[in-house]
Amino acid sequence: MNRMYLIGLMVLALLAPAARAAGEAFPPGFTESTMTDLASGLRVNVVSGGKPGAPTVVLIHGLGQAASKDWLPVLPALAATYRVLMFDLPGFGASERPNAVLSPKKYADLVHWLIARHTTGQVFVVGHSLGAAVALRHSYDYPQQVARLLLIDAAGILQTTVFARHLLKVPEQVTTVPVLSKLAGAGSRILNHFSGQFQDLTADNAGALAALAGSDRARGMLYKDSSNVNAALALANEDFSPYLRDMKVPVWMLWGDQDAVAPLRTGEALQWLLPQSQLHVLPGVGHVPMSQASYQTGEWMLQSLVAPLPPLRSDESQVSHGDGACKDQDGQVFSGRWRTIRLEHCAHVRIENATLEQLVVVRSKVALENVQIRSQTTALEATRAVILATGLRISAPRAWRLDDSRLDLAALDVSARELGEEKGGTLIFLSLGHWCDGSDEWRMHGVWRPSKGPLDPQFRTLREGACTAPAKAIP
Repeated sequence: MNRMYLIGLMVLALLAPAARAAGEAFPPGFTESTMTDLASGLRVNVVSGGKPGAPTVVLIHGLGQAASKDWLPVLPALAATYRVLMFDLPGFGASERPNAVLSPKKYADLVHWLIARHTTGQVFVVGHSLGAAVALRHSYDYPQQVARLLLIDAAGILQTTVFARHLLKVPEQVTTVPVLSKLAGAGSRILNHFSGQFQDLTADNAGALAALAGSDRARGMLYKDSSNVNAALALANEDFSPYLRDMKVPVWMLWGDQDAVAPLRTGEALQWLLPQSQLHVLPGVGHVPMSQASYQTGEWMLQSLVAPLPPLRSDESQVSHGDGACKDQDGQVFSGRWRTIRLEHCAHVRIENATLEQLVVVRSKVALENVQIRSQTTALEATRAVILATGLRISAPRAWRLDDSRLDLAALDVSARELGEEKGGTLIFLSLGHWCDGSDEWRMHGVWRPSKGPLDPQFRTLREGACTAPAKAIP
């Protein structure tokens, strides 16, 4: 399965922005210089310019050898008001290419050092794609340096197989040529089916990715000359779940809703997890808004750098609708407060911005977004169900009872004495999850087949004796 993992990550590398023409230069007033990182001994290309004496904006680029030149379309607008500091991350642009793992942690340490060498006081940090992931790690490790954080289409945040499946998916509709839309739809459904099979096949081999990312031998044989693959493997192997809930820096996010590399779902999960954050979506825009929607991106950046702080996330009280049900239906939507929602033989159901006391899913397919289940018994019961959740909080004595079901849960927060019962062929993909069992905090970021053993040995404890889970959840 190692080869399949590598194929998925290579897709990410190939989807990186194409290099700009060699003759394309930075605007007048920008200068380039070289510094040697004392920790690694690597030469780093540094670019600076803009308004002297103004607050500093640090730009961190994503994958692709254009490196800092990815920011060219928005530089004139920024430079008129701010001092701008950029650098080509090692392995990219004019910086040195190391024979080492290009991990977000190593990049974050380098960003810290470069900011300290070039500025005093706090700065504004903006990251795109890989650079957004690096900026997230840097802002968590060094919050004293960052006044506010702007993320653009952050890549690699979801669990590896979930991320890889998105890379392999294609749109299910082609609307420009009606005659071809049915053929394209049928073909894309086949490909998307196999992307699901790819996800299932790789589920039992998650350790292979870590081995590829960390092995000197694998790096030398497979991708020593490809910084894109090197950095992509290290990024996909990074687990951000321990950092996000404790972020001290306010975050603004921009996302193209047609992003083929980093799904919009990533931004939605981050908005749900980050204590103080705001998400703005650009319709019809892909993974590189700086070039695909330059004016809108520049305006968003300027506005976000001076906007009031995003409000802290809060739970709103709602009037209860009582019990909800769906049987043999397609496309039903639930929102607001409910006692129990029961789904039987239903497809494409959505539950969004909702608070429940219990959810029962039988032979149905449902998507949850921003949902809380507060139960005094078992919160979620699923039998031969498919559940996709982004932003799910469970508070109950027992989290679930699962039988032969498939769950893809991103931004999951569980407060329960026990997870519950899992049997049959249940398969669970966990991204950026957290579980408090009444004493310890557990990381839930990975793939779990309950038939192959309990959760506990597979997911490490974040902190021991750090939390309490009530025997009965607050109704």
